Amino acid sequence: MRLVFLSLAGAALLTACSPAAEDAATEPAPAETPAATPPAATPPATTPPAAPADDACGAADKQAWVGQPRSSVPAAPAGQTWRVYETGDAVTQDFRPDRLNVEVDPATQNVVRVSCG
Repeated sequence: MRLVFLSLAGAALLTACSPAAEDAATEPAPAETPAATPPAATPPATTPPAAPADDACGAADKQAWVGQPRSSVPAAPAGQTWRVYETGDAVTQDFRPDRLNVEVDPATQNVVRVSCG
């Protein structure tokens, strides 16, 4: 118990003697400036929602597939990577912006999501 008390007392002494405490005590307080009048309130700019910046796989063009049967999804064109999987399936979590992911509901076999990754 004595060791804890001595440690706390030593820390308090070192903190009181630190240069930051001396500088703060010797510097004059800045003069207060009168409050400026706030600018007139302007309504926030309304901008249309931006298109996805990273749509390297073309998922935005394939959103019509959502709700369609799995059998209506065509085969991947040559040179493109597509991954068709059922909800709950184990898939790798590596992010590949050029890969099209097509998620299918296992009960209905309908497409529930189309995304890049």
